[in-house]
Amino acid sequence: MFNAFSLSRNQRRQLKKSSGAGRPRFGTATVEMAFVAPVILLLVFGSIEFARMMMVRQALTNASREGCRKACLASTESDEQPIKTLRESLRGVIDDATTTEDLRITIVPSTTTAMASGTKITTVVEIDCENVSWLPPFLTKGAKIRCTSSMNRE
Repeated sequence: MFNAFSLSRNQRRQLKKSSGAGRPRFGTATVEMAFVAPVILLLVFGSIEFARMMMVRQALTNASREGCRKACLASTESDEQPIKTLRESLRGVIDDATTTEDLRITIVPSTTTAMASGTKITTVVEIDCENVSWLPPFLTKGAKIRCTSSMNRE
């Protein structure tokens, strides 16, 4: 094993001369970190935000399906039941999903209780990205997440 202390003074001088400029390079790691850290942080936080948007989209898709399924059931007594079911399924993902006006829900046709069997019912759920994103609102302005489900009435 190589040990610098076992070398003679002459050998240490020769090693120092052959290793480059001969002066220590203490600041190189700091400068390299200053160049690389912003890129790494951008990639990490971008990946986290992308994963969060995919999670919200999947939750909206599932809620849209649940609301559409509730609207398609013959046992559904009011037009508000599918909307209530849909909002309840989003409670854990979107803050105040049960009361927020930011979550736009559309069920077509709007009256589903006195409908004939086999009629197509479509549920559309939409939210602005700026309401669910952790990014500053000016970066996601105008972007929307929209999910649609269609089923036939029982």
